[in-house]
Amino acid sequence: MHMKLGPGGAKKVKRDKDLISQLPDDILISIISCLSTTDAVRTSLLSRRWRNLYRFLPLEIKLDCYYLLKHADFGIKTSISSQRWRSVHGFLSRIESLCGNFLAENSLHNPKLIINSVDEFLKLRSGSKIHSFRLHCCLDGSVNDRFEHCISSLGRLGVEELCLTCCCSYSDTSDLSFSCHLFSEMPSLKYLRLSKCSLQPSSRIQYNSLQTLVLMFVEVSRGAIECILSNCLKLQSLSINCCKCPHKLSVRGPHLELKRLYIDGCQGVGEIELYASNLILFQFDARKMVNLRFDHVPQLQSMILYVVENIVPYVFGRLPIDVPHLKSMHFVTAGDSLQVSNGHTGIDTLSNLRRLDVNMNLSKMNLLSLVLILRRCPLLQEFGLNTNGMGNEPEVEEQPIVFHSELKKMEIGGFNGTKNEMEFALYILKSAINLVEMHISRCCKVYLKSREGPGTWISIQRIPWSKNKYKTIHERLQGQAVSKTAQVIIQ
Repeated sequence: MHMKLGPGGAKKVKRDKDLISQLPDDILISIISCLSTTDAVRTSLLSRRWRNLYRFLPLEIKLDCYYLLKHADFGIKTSISSQRWRSVHGFLSRIESLCGNFLAENSLHNPKLIINSVDEFLKLRSGSKIHSFRLHCCLDGSVNDRFEHCISSLGRLGVEELCLTCCCSYSDTSDLSFSCHLFSEMPSLKYLRLSKCSLQPSSRIQYNSLQTLVLMFVEVSRGAIECILSNCLKLQSLSINCCKCPHKLSVRGPHLELKRLYIDGCQGVGEIELYASNLILFQFDARKMVNLRFDHVPQLQSMILYVVENIVPYVFGRLPIDVPHLKSMHFVTAGDSLQVSNGHTGIDTLSNLRRLDVNMNLSKMNLLSLVLILRRCPLLQEFGLNTNGMGNEPEVEEQPIVFHSELKKMEIGGFNGTKNEMEFALYILKSAINLVEMHISRCCKVYLKSREGPGTWISIQRIPWSKNKYKTIHERLQGQAVSKTAQVIIQ
Protein backbone atom coordinates (compact mmCIF):
# COMPACT_ATOMS: atom_id res chain seq x y z
CA MET A 1 0.00 0.00 0.00
CA HIS A 2 1.34 3.45 -0.96
CA MET A 3 0.22 6.94 0.23
CA LYS A 4 0.62 10.21 -1.63
CA LEU A 5 -0.81 13.74 -1.30
CA GLY A 6 -3.75 14.52 -3.55
CA PRO A 7 -5.16 17.92 -4.49
CA GLY A 8 -5.46 20.18 -1.43
CA GLY A 9 -3.04 18.03 0.51
CA ALA A 10 -5.55 15.21 1.11
CA LYS A 11 -4.07 11.69 1.49
CA LYS A 12 -4.85 9.32 -1.35
CA VAL A 13 -4.42 5.58 -0.80
CA LYS A 14 -3.36 3.32 -3.66
CA ARG A 15 -3.77 -0.40 -2.99
CA ASP A 16 -1.52 -2.99 -4.65
CA LYS A 17 -3.22 -5.80 -6.54
CA ASP A 18 -3.70 -8.92 -4.33
CA LEU A 19 -1.75 -11.42 -6.44
CA ILE A 20 -1.47 -14.07 -3.71
CA SER A 21 -5.23 -14.50 -3.42
CA GLN A 22 -5.39 -15.27 -7.11
CA LEU A 23 -3.32 -18.44 -6.67
CA PRO A 24 -5.10 -21.84 -6.92
CA ASP A 25 -6.52 -23.37 -3.72
CA ASP A 26 -3.97 -26.18 -3.52
CA ILE A 27 -1.07 -23.68 -3.55
CA LEU A 28 -2.73 -21.48 -0.89
CA ILE A 29 -3.38 -24.51 1.32
CA SER A 30 0.27 -25.52 0.92
CA ILE A 31 1.28 -22.01 2.06
CA ILE A 32 -1.05 -22.13 5.07
CA SER A 33 0.32 -25.53 6.12
CA CYS A 34 3.73 -23.86 6.68
CA LEU A 35 2.22 -21.48 9.28
CA SER A 36 1.53 -22.13 12.93
CA THR A 37 -1.98 -23.38 13.57
CA THR A 38 -3.06 -20.09 15.13
CA ASP A 39 -1.80 -18.07 12.16
CA ALA A 40 -3.38 -20.55 9.73
CA VAL A 41 -6.79 -19.98 11.34
CA ARG A 42 -6.27 -16.21 11.33
CA THR A 43 -5.94 -16.26 7.54
CA SER A 44 -9.71 -16.82 7.41
CA LEU A 45 -10.11 -13.12 8.37
CA LEU A 46 -8.22 -11.82 5.35
CA SER A 47 -11.11 -12.02 2.91
CA ARG A 48 -13.93 -14.23 1.72
CA ARG A 49 -11.38 -15.94 -0.55
CA TRP A 50 -9.44 -17.21 2.50
CA ARG A 51 -12.39 -17.93 4.80
CA ASN A 52 -12.49 -21.74 4.63
CA LEU A 53 -9.06 -22.66 3.31
CA TYR A 54 -7.63 -23.58 6.73
CA ARG A 55 -10.25 -26.30 7.08
CA PHE A 56 -8.57 -28.26 4.30
CA LEU A 57 -5.39 -28.84 6.28
CA PRO A 58 -4.95 -32.60 6.72
CA LEU A 59 -5.91 -33.99 10.13
CA GLU A 60 -4.71 -37.01 12.07
CA ILE A 61 -7.73 -38.55 13.79
CA LYS A 62 -7.94 -41.12 16.59
CA LEU A 63 -11.29 -42.63 17.61
CA ASP A 64 -12.35 -45.37 20.03
CA CYS A 65 -15.55 -46.63 21.61
CA TYR A 66 -15.33 -44.51 24.73
CA TYR A 67 -14.65 -41.25 22.94
CA LEU A 68 -17.22 -41.88 20.23
CA LEU A 69 -20.15 -42.51 22.57
CA LYS A 70 -19.21 -41.23 26.01
CA HIS A 71 -16.75 -38.36 25.96
CA ALA A 72 -18.14 -34.86 26.46
CA ASP A 73 -16.37 -33.56 23.36
CA PHE A 74 -17.39 -36.61 21.34
CA GLY A 75 -13.84 -37.77 21.90
CA ILE A 76 -12.18 -37.11 18.62
CA LYS A 77 -8.55 -37.05 19.66
CA THR A 78 -6.01 -35.74 17.23
CA SER A 79 -2.25 -35.76 17.15
CA ILE A 80 -2.30 -32.11 16.11
CA SER A 81 -1.68 -29.23 18.50
CA SER A 82 -4.31 -27.86 20.86
CA GLN A 83 -4.58 -24.67 18.78
CA ARG A 84 -5.52 -26.60 15.66
CA TRP A 85 -7.90 -28.67 17.77
CA ARG A 86 -9.79 -25.49 18.62
CA SER A 87 -9.93 -24.64 14.95
CA VAL A 88 -12.07 -27.75 14.30
CA HIS A 89 -14.11 -27.48 17.48
CA GLY A 90 -17.06 -26.25 15.46
CA PHE A 91 -17.14 -29.61 13.70
CA LEU A 92 -17.14 -31.44 17.00
CA SER A 93 -20.00 -29.44 18.48
CA ARG A 94 -22.17 -30.31 15.53
CA ILE A 95 -21.27 -34.00 15.77
CA GLU A 96 -22.15 -34.04 19.46
CA SER A 97 -25.62 -32.67 18.77
CA LEU A 98 -26.14 -35.23 16.00
CA CYS A 99 -25.19 -38.09 18.32
CA GLY A 100 -27.08 -37.03 21.43
CA ASN A 101 -29.68 -39.73 20.89
CA PHE A 102 -26.92 -42.36 20.73
CA LEU A 103 -25.53 -41.33 24.10
CA ALA A 104 -28.94 -41.64 25.70
CA GLU A 105 -29.05 -45.35 24.91
CA ASN A 106 -25.99 -45.94 27.13
CA SER A 107 -24.47 -48.60 24.91
CA LEU A 108 -20.72 -48.10 24.90
CA HIS A 109 -19.77 -51.00 22.58
CA ASN A 110 -22.80 -51.18 20.29
CA PRO A 111 -21.36 -51.67 16.76
CA LYS A 112 -24.31 -50.01 15.00
CA LEU A 113 -24.12 -46.87 17.14
CA ILE A 114 -20.37 -46.72 16.69
CA ILE A 115 -20.45 -47.04 12.90
CA ASN A 116 -23.20 -44.39 12.74
CA SER A 117 -21.02 -42.02 14.75
CA VAL A 118 -18.03 -42.64 12.51
CA ASP A 119 -20.18 -42.10 9.43
CA GLU A 120 -21.50 -38.77 10.74
CA PHE A 121 -18.00 -37.57 11.46
CA LEU A 122 -16.79 -38.44 7.97
CA LYS A 123 -19.75 -36.61 6.42
CA LEU A 124 -18.80 -33.45 8.28
CA ARG A 125 -15.27 -33.69 6.88
CA SER A 126 -16.57 -33.96 3.32
CA GLY A 127 -14.49 -31.91 0.92
CA SER A 128 -11.48 -31.76 3.23
CA LYS A 129 -8.57 -34.16 3.81
CA ILE A 130 -7.71 -36.69 6.52
CA HIS A 131 -4.08 -37.73 6.39
CA SER A 132 -4.19 -40.37 9.16
CA PHE A 133 -7.20 -42.19 10.61
CA ARG A 134 -6.99 -44.57 13.58
CA LEU A 135 -10.10 -46.43 14.71
CA HIS A 136 -10.07 -48.71 17.77
CA CYS A 137 -13.69 -49.77 18.21
CA CYS A 138 -15.99 -52.75 18.67
CA LEU A 139 -17.32 -53.61 15.23
CA ASP A 140 -18.75 -56.91 13.97
CA GLY A 141 -20.29 -58.56 10.95
CA SER A 142 -23.65 -56.83 11.49
CA VAL A 143 -22.19 -53.56 10.20
CA ASN A 144 -20.21 -54.88 7.23
CA ASP A 145 -22.14 -52.78 4.68
CA ARG A 146 -21.91 -49.56 6.72
CA PHE A 147 -18.25 -50.25 7.38
CA GLU A 148 -17.53 -50.50 3.65
CA HIS A 149 -19.35 -47.19 3.15
CA CYS A 150 -17.06 -45.57 5.75
CA ILE A 151 -14.00 -46.97 3.98
CA SER A 152 -15.22 -45.40 0.72
CA SER A 153 -15.66 -42.08 2.53
CA LEU A 154 -12.11 -42.27 3.85
CA GLY A 155 -10.91 -42.92 0.32
CA ARG A 156 -12.62 -39.74 -0.90
CA LEU A 157 -10.98 -37.84 1.95
CA GLY A 158 -7.55 -38.90 0.68
CA VAL A 159 -6.53 -41.00 3.67
CA GLU A 160 -2.88 -42.16 3.45
CA GLU A 161 -2.48 -43.93 6.79
CA LEU A 162 -5.21 -46.19 8.23
CA CYS A 163 -5.13 -48.23 11.45
CA LEU A 164 -8.19 -50.37 12.21
CA THR A 165 -8.65 -52.46 15.36
CA CYS A 166 -12.11 -53.99 15.31
CA CYS A 167 -12.41 -55.16 18.94
CA CYS A 168 -11.55 -53.44 22.24
CA SER A 169 -11.02 -56.70 24.14
CA TYR A 170 -7.44 -57.93 24.28
CA SER A 171 -8.35 -61.61 23.93
CA ASP A 172 -11.37 -61.47 21.60
CA THR A 173 -11.57 -60.90 17.89
CA SER A 174 -14.34 -59.63 15.64
CA ASP A 175 -16.18 -61.35 12.81
CA LEU A 176 -16.08 -58.14 10.79
CA SER A 177 -14.98 -58.93 7.25
CA PHE A 178 -12.42 -56.76 5.47
CA SER A 179 -12.58 -57.58 1.77
CA CYS A 180 -9.54 -56.99 -0.41
CA HIS A 181 -11.61 -54.90 -2.83
CA LEU A 182 -11.65 -52.15 -0.17
CA PHE A 183 -8.03 -51.38 -1.06
CA SER A 184 -9.36 -50.08 -4.37
CA GLU A 185 -11.67 -47.67 -2.50
CA MET A 186 -8.64 -45.88 -1.01
CA PRO A 187 -6.41 -44.95 -3.98
CA SER A 188 -4.04 -42.76 -1.89
CA LEU A 189 -3.58 -45.26 0.96
CA LYS A 190 0.09 -46.02 1.68
CA TYR A 191 -0.01 -47.63 5.14
CA LEU A 192 -2.60 -50.03 6.59
CA ARG A 193 -2.59 -51.77 9.95
CA LEU A 194 -5.49 -54.20 10.31
CA SER A 195 -6.27 -55.98 13.57
CA LYS A 196 -8.92 -58.36 14.99
CA CYS A 197 -11.08 -59.06 11.95
CA SER A 198 -11.06 -61.41 8.97
CA LEU A 199 -9.35 -60.73 5.64
CA GLN A 200 -11.17 -61.99 2.56
CA PRO A 201 -9.96 -62.24 -1.06
CA SER A 202 -11.87 -60.46 -3.80
CA SER A 203 -11.95 -60.49 -7.58
CA ARG A 204 -12.89 -56.78 -7.62
CA ILE A 205 -9.60 -55.43 -6.29
CA GLN A 206 -7.82 -52.95 -8.55
CA TYR A 207 -4.54 -51.04 -8.59
CA ASN A 208 -3.74 -49.00 -5.46
CA SER A 209 -0.78 -47.25 -3.84
CA LEU A 210 -0.40 -49.37 -0.67
CA GLN A 211 3.25 -49.65 0.44
CA THR A 212 3.07 -51.13 3.96
CA LEU A 213 0.58 -53.71 5.29
CA VAL A 214 0.53 -54.94 8.90
CA LEU A 215 -1.88 -57.73 9.93
CA MET A 216 -2.29 -58.46 13.64
CA PHE A 217 -4.69 -61.05 15.13
CA VAL A 218 -6.41 -61.37 11.77
CA GLU A 219 -8.07 -64.50 10.40
CA VAL A 220 -6.51 -64.69 6.95
CA SER A 221 -8.68 -66.58 4.48
CA ARG A 222 -7.18 -68.77 1.78
CA GLY A 223 -6.12 -66.71 -1.21
CA ALA A 224 -6.22 -63.34 0.59
CA ILE A 225 -2.45 -62.81 0.72
CA GLU A 226 -2.06 -63.89 -2.89
CA CYS A 227 -4.86 -61.49 -3.86
CA ILE A 228 -3.10 -58.56 -2.18
CA LEU A 229 0.31 -59.36 -3.64
CA SER A 230 -1.12 -59.68 -7.13
CA ASN A 231 -2.78 -56.27 -7.03
CA CYS A 232 -0.90 -54.07 -4.56
CA LEU A 233 1.97 -53.54 -6.94
CA LYS A 234 3.75 -50.94 -4.78
CA LEU A 235 3.73 -53.03 -1.59
CA GLN A 236 7.21 -53.08 -0.07
CA SER A 237 6.65 -54.32 3.50
CA LEU A 238 4.31 -57.07 4.73
CA SER A 239 3.92 -58.11 8.38
CA ILE A 240 1.72 -61.04 9.44
CA ASN A 241 1.63 -61.27 13.24
CA CYS A 242 -0.30 -63.66 15.52
CA CYS A 243 -2.77 -64.43 12.74
CA LYS A 244 -4.74 -67.55 11.83
CA CYS A 245 -3.51 -68.52 8.40
CA PRO A 246 -3.95 -71.26 5.79
CA HIS A 247 -1.45 -74.13 5.92
CA LYS A 248 0.40 -72.73 2.89
CA LEU A 249 1.34 -69.09 2.45
CA SER A 250 2.42 -68.25 -1.07
CA VAL A 251 4.36 -64.99 -1.31
CA ARG A 252 4.51 -64.43 -5.03
CA GLY A 253 3.03 -62.14 -7.63
CA PRO A 254 3.75 -60.57 -11.01
CA HIS A 255 6.05 -57.53 -10.78
CA LEU A 256 6.23 -57.93 -6.99
CA GLU A 257 8.19 -55.10 -5.32
CA LEU A 258 8.07 -56.61 -1.80
CA LYS A 259 11.35 -55.97 0.03
CA ARG A 260 10.60 -56.92 3.66
CA LEU A 261 8.54 -59.83 4.99
CA TYR A 262 7.81 -60.49 8.68
CA ILE A 263 5.89 -63.58 9.87
CA ASP A 264 5.53 -63.83 13.63
CA GLY A 265 3.63 -66.34 15.79
CA CYS A 266 1.01 -67.32 13.22
CA GLN A 267 -1.25 -70.35 13.70
CA GLY A 268 -1.76 -73.00 11.06
CA VAL A 269 1.22 -72.19 8.83
CA GLY A 270 3.12 -75.28 7.72
CA GLU A 271 4.70 -74.07 4.48
CA ILE A 272 5.87 -70.72 3.16
CA GLU A 273 6.63 -70.36 -0.52
CA LEU A 274 8.79 -67.37 -1.45
CA TYR A 275 9.00 -66.20 -5.03
CA ALA A 276 9.92 -62.54 -4.60
CA SER A 277 12.67 -61.16 -6.78
CA ASN A 278 13.08 -57.94 -4.74
CA LEU A 279 12.93 -59.42 -1.22
CA ILE A 280 15.95 -58.34 0.86
CA LEU A 281 14.84 -59.16 4.44
CA PHE A 282 12.92 -62.14 5.84
CA GLN A 283 12.05 -62.53 9.53
CA PHE A 284 10.31 -65.63 10.85
CA ASP A 285 9.20 -66.40 14.42
CA ALA A 286 7.48 -69.65 15.44
CA ARG A 287 7.48 -72.49 17.93
CA LYS A 288 8.70 -74.99 15.36
CA MET A 289 10.37 -74.74 12.01
CA VAL A 290 8.11 -74.92 8.96
CA ASN A 291 8.87 -75.83 5.38
CA LEU A 292 10.49 -72.77 3.81
CA ARG A 293 10.65 -72.81 0.02
CA PHE A 294 12.95 -70.20 -1.47
CA ASP A 295 11.97 -70.66 -5.10
CA HIS A 296 13.28 -67.30 -6.30
CA VAL A 297 14.82 -64.75 -3.91
CA PRO A 298 17.93 -63.47 -5.74
CA GLN A 299 18.16 -60.25 -3.66
CA LEU A 300 17.63 -61.80 -0.21
CA GLN A 301 20.47 -60.55 2.00
CA SER A 302 19.27 -60.76 5.62
CA MET A 303 17.41 -63.41 7.56
CA ILE A 304 16.25 -63.40 11.19
CA LEU A 305 14.91 -66.66 12.64
CA TYR A 306 13.36 -67.06 16.11
CA VAL A 307 12.43 -70.71 16.36
CA VAL A 308 12.30 -72.71 19.61
CA GLU A 309 12.80 -76.16 18.08
CA ASN A 310 14.34 -77.79 14.99
CA ILE A 311 16.14 -74.72 13.69
CA VAL A 312 19.82 -75.71 13.96
CA PRO A 313 19.63 -78.59 11.44
CA TYR A 314 18.03 -76.20 8.96
CA VAL A 315 20.36 -73.21 9.50
CA PHE A 316 23.48 -75.34 9.09
CA GLY A 317 22.03 -77.81 6.63
CA ARG A 318 19.38 -76.80 4.13
CA LEU A 319 19.65 -72.99 4.37
CA PRO A 320 23.11 -72.64 2.76
CA ILE A 321 21.79 -74.63 -0.19
CA ASP A 322 18.53 -72.66 -0.48
CA VAL A 323 20.03 -69.18 -0.07
CA PRO A 324 23.78 -69.38 -0.82
CA HIS A 325 24.01 -65.60 -1.36
CA LEU A 326 22.82 -64.70 2.16
CA LYS A 327 24.96 -61.95 3.75
CA SER A 328 23.46 -61.52 7.24
CA MET A 329 22.05 -64.21 9.52
CA HIS A 330 20.64 -63.95 13.03
CA PHE A 331 19.01 -66.93 14.72
CA VAL A 332 17.66 -67.48 18.22
CA THR A 333 16.54 -70.77 19.75
CA ALA A 334 15.78 -71.89 23.28
CA GLY A 335 15.38 -75.59 22.60
CA ASP A 336 18.13 -76.51 20.15
CA SER A 337 21.83 -76.84 20.73
CA LEU A 338 24.70 -77.30 18.31
CA GLN A 339 25.53 -80.97 18.60
CA VAL A 340 29.15 -81.79 17.77
CA SER A 341 30.30 -85.32 17.17
CA ASN A 342 33.91 -86.21 16.39
CA GLY A 343 34.65 -82.70 15.20
CA HIS A 344 31.92 -82.69 12.55
CA THR A 345 28.57 -80.87 12.52
CA GLY A 346 27.35 -81.42 8.99
CA ILE A 347 27.47 -77.65 8.45
CA ASP A 348 27.33 -76.60 4.81
CA THR A 349 29.28 -73.61 3.55
CA LEU A 350 27.72 -70.16 4.00
CA SER A 351 30.12 -68.80 1.43
CA ASN A 352 28.81 -65.21 1.24
CA LEU A 353 27.85 -64.60 4.86
CA ARG A 354 29.28 -61.35 6.29
CA ARG A 355 27.41 -61.07 9.62
CA LEU A 356 26.34 -63.90 11.95
CA ASP A 357 24.57 -63.57 15.31
CA VAL A 358 23.95 -66.67 17.43
CA ASN A 359 21.74 -66.88 20.50
CA MET A 360 21.17 -70.49 21.53
CA ASN A 361 21.63 -73.11 24.25
CA LEU A 362 25.38 -73.27 24.85
CA SER A 363 25.37 -74.34 28.51
CA LYS A 364 26.79 -77.84 27.92
CA MET A 365 28.85 -77.09 24.86
CA ASN A 366 32.54 -76.55 24.28
CA LEU A 367 32.53 -73.09 22.70
CA LEU A 368 35.58 -73.96 20.64
CA SER A 369 33.22 -76.13 18.61
CA LEU A 370 31.96 -72.87 17.10
CA VAL A 371 35.25 -72.75 15.22
CA LEU A 372 33.64 -75.19 12.80
CA ILE A 373 31.09 -72.50 11.92
CA LEU A 374 33.85 -69.99 11.26
CA ARG A 375 35.57 -72.39 8.90
CA ARG A 376 32.40 -72.68 6.83
CA CYS A 377 31.90 -68.89 6.66
CA PRO A 378 35.08 -67.85 4.82
CA LEU A 379 33.95 -64.23 4.26
CA LEU A 380 32.50 -63.63 7.74
CA GLN A 381 33.41 -60.14 8.99
CA GLU A 382 31.24 -59.76 12.12
CA PHE A 383 30.36 -62.49 14.62
CA GLY A 384 27.98 -61.90 17.56
CA LEU A 385 27.58 -64.52 20.29
CA ASN A 386 25.43 -64.52 23.43
CA THR A 387 26.55 -67.11 25.96
CA ASN A 388 23.41 -66.66 28.12
CA GLY A 389 25.33 -66.93 31.35
CA MET A 390 26.68 -70.44 30.66
CA GLY A 391 25.58 -73.18 33.05
CA ASN A 392 27.74 -76.17 34.01
CA GLU A 393 31.34 -75.90 32.86
CA PRO A 394 31.82 -78.40 29.99
CA GLU A 395 35.11 -80.07 29.23
CA VAL A 396 37.19 -77.83 26.98
CA GLU A 397 38.89 -79.51 24.04
CA GLU A 398 41.58 -77.57 22.24
CA GLN A 399 41.22 -76.74 18.56
CA PRO A 400 44.13 -76.22 16.17
CA ILE A 401 44.55 -72.58 15.16
CA VAL A 402 43.16 -71.84 11.70
CA PHE A 403 43.64 -68.25 10.57
CA HIS A 404 40.51 -66.26 9.71
CA SER A 405 41.58 -63.38 7.51
CA GLU A 406 38.16 -61.69 7.04
CA LEU A 407 36.89 -61.53 10.63
CA LYS A 408 37.04 -57.89 11.77
CA LYS A 409 34.64 -57.69 14.71
CA MET A 410 33.76 -60.16 17.48
CA GLU A 411 31.09 -59.49 20.13
CA ILE A 412 30.51 -61.80 23.12
CA GLY A 413 27.58 -60.94 25.38
CA GLY A 414 26.60 -62.46 28.73
CA PHE A 415 30.28 -63.20 29.41
CA ASN A 416 30.90 -64.86 32.80
CA GLY A 417 34.62 -65.35 32.48
CA THR A 418 34.51 -69.15 32.66
CA LYS A 419 37.39 -71.23 31.32
CA ASN A 420 35.18 -72.26 28.38
CA GLU A 421 34.49 -68.64 27.42
CA MET A 422 38.08 -67.51 27.98
CA GLU A 423 39.51 -70.22 25.72
CA PHE A 424 37.10 -69.28 22.95
CA ALA A 425 37.95 -65.56 23.23
CA LEU A 426 41.67 -66.39 23.17
CA TYR A 427 41.22 -68.54 20.08
CA ILE A 428 39.57 -65.64 18.23
CA LEU A 429 42.34 -63.24 19.28
CA LYS A 430 45.01 -65.65 18.02
CA SER A 431 43.30 -66.66 14.78
CA ALA A 432 41.64 -63.47 13.48
CA ILE A 433 44.73 -61.96 11.90
CA ASN A 434 42.94 -58.77 10.76
CA LEU A 435 40.71 -58.29 13.81
CA VAL A 436 39.80 -54.67 14.51
CA GLU A 437 37.65 -55.00 17.63
CA MET A 438 36.66 -57.62 20.21
CA HIS A 439 33.89 -56.45 22.51
CA ILE A 440 33.28 -58.51 25.65
CA SER A 441 30.36 -57.56 27.87
CA ARG A 442 28.65 -58.87 30.99
CA CYS A 443 25.40 -57.62 29.46
CA CYS A 444 23.51 -59.85 27.06
CA LYS A 445 22.76 -58.24 23.73
CA VAL A 446 19.39 -59.24 22.26
CA TYR A 447 17.40 -58.29 19.21
CA LEU A 448 14.08 -56.69 20.14
CA LYS A 449 11.56 -57.55 17.47
CA SER A 450 9.01 -55.16 16.06
CA ARG A 451 5.68 -56.23 14.62
CA GLU A 452 5.71 -53.46 12.07
CA GLY A 453 9.27 -53.38 10.80
CA PRO A 454 12.94 -53.89 11.63
CA GLY A 455 13.79 -54.49 15.27
CA THR A 456 16.50 -52.91 17.42
CA TRP A 457 19.40 -54.25 19.46
CA ILE A 458 19.20 -53.77 23.24
CA SER A 459 21.43 -54.79 26.16
CA ILE A 460 20.02 -56.66 29.16
CA GLN A 461 21.82 -55.84 32.38
CA ARG A 462 23.36 -58.63 34.47
CA ILE A 463 25.02 -58.68 37.90
CA PRO A 464 28.43 -57.02 37.32
CA TRP A 465 31.70 -58.90 37.62
CA SER A 466 33.60 -58.60 40.85
CA LYS A 467 36.78 -56.51 40.74
CA ASN A 468 38.89 -59.67 40.87
CA LYS A 469 36.94 -61.27 38.01
CA TYR A 470 37.32 -58.17 35.85
CA LYS A 471 41.04 -58.05 36.61
CA THR A 472 41.45 -61.72 35.68
CA ILE A 473 39.60 -61.31 32.37
CA HIS A 474 41.59 -58.21 31.53
CA GLU A 475 44.96 -59.82 32.29
CA ARG A 476 44.20 -62.98 30.31
CA LEU A 477 42.97 -61.28 27.14
CA GLN A 478 44.85 -58.01 26.78
CA GLY A 479 47.93 -58.29 24.56
CA GLN A 480 46.96 -61.69 23.12
CA ALA A 481 45.72 -60.53 19.70
CA VAL A 482 47.88 -61.33 16.70
CA SER A 483 46.31 -58.43 14.82
CA LYS A 484 48.23 -55.20 15.36
CA THR A 485 45.05 -53.16 14.91
CA ALA A 486 42.88 -55.11 17.36
CA GLN A 487 41.22 -53.39 20.31
CA VAL A 488 39.91 -55.53 23.17
CA ILE A 489 37.04 -53.75 24.91
CA ILE A 490 35.99 -55.36 28.20
CA GLN A 491 32.81 -53.83 29.59
